[in-house]
Amino acid sequence: MQSILAASFLNTPWGMAVFIILDIAVFILIAALNYRWLFKRLFDILFSAIFLAVFLPFFLIFLGVDALYNRTANAYRSLFEHTEYCGKKEKPFRASVLSTERVLHDEAGALLPEEERITRFGKFLKGSGLKYYPMLALVFLGRMSFVGPVPMTAEDAAALAPERKVRFSVRPGLVSSLSRYGGEKLTYADMFEEDEEYVRHINLFRDLAFFMTRLAQKVRGEKSNNLGEVAKRSYIEACLAEGTLTEEEAEAIRRDVAERAVRRSSAAEEKKRFQERDMLR
Repeated sequence: MQSILAASFLNTPWGMAVFIILDIAVFILIAALNYRWLFKRLFDILFSAIFLAVFLPFFLIFLGVDALYNRTANAYRSLFEHTEYCGKKEKPFRASVLSTERVLHDEAGALLPEEERITRFGKFLKGSGLKYYPMLALVFLGRMSFVGPVPMTAEDAAALAPERKVRFSVRPGLVSSLSRYGGEKLTYADMFEEDEEYVRHINLFRDLAFFMTRLAQKVRGEKSNNLGEVAKRSYIEACLAEGTLTEEEAEAIRRDVAERAVRRSSAAEEKKRFQERDMLR
């Protein structure tokens, strides 16, 4: 009798609604329990593929407009800006974004602040997030994640003390926990402390909170600097200013990073040539 009543209840709209809600709750529970080791990466693959497909037409349109603008105004050296970052397990990767700032210097030869160099169209690309569209491919490929520590350049990563490198046990993110806990007065020391906290307590609901906080900030058009010192200067520059690193040590780090990049490039070219010869056999 009870089974008949249960079956009849499930055939009603309310019964189907309860069944669907329970299924969703069970899935969320399973995803939350296995988020760190499985579902975080699965969600990265799934949603990056969706966003890449959905926003591809818009990206191609604005890329064409940006190319025409650059051709007439000669604003950028290149349509894309390329930066070498250090990823999970300190593996280097190259990230590309659309150029939005002109290359302008003051009388002393120093690069002008970003707000003085960014173009009107660049403001739109940056505000809409289309500037960073190419980085979705890095999420899909596993170089980055939607949520993770702020990406750090190879040069800055080489200057880190061993105890600061816990951040490299996870993938860097398009969005970080600093979107919620950062601010104008944030220092590199604060960022490293937050990195350690994030790595120790990765979970689905925290990542959702960080991502939705950043999305809400974008929708509201907030222009506050949540990254503080991190957005204004590199870690090496901060160390030089604090006196914890000398100019000679900084130059040695930069030279070592550049030499390693050249060696990787040479190895990649050699591998490509070997594969081409192998295909011709």
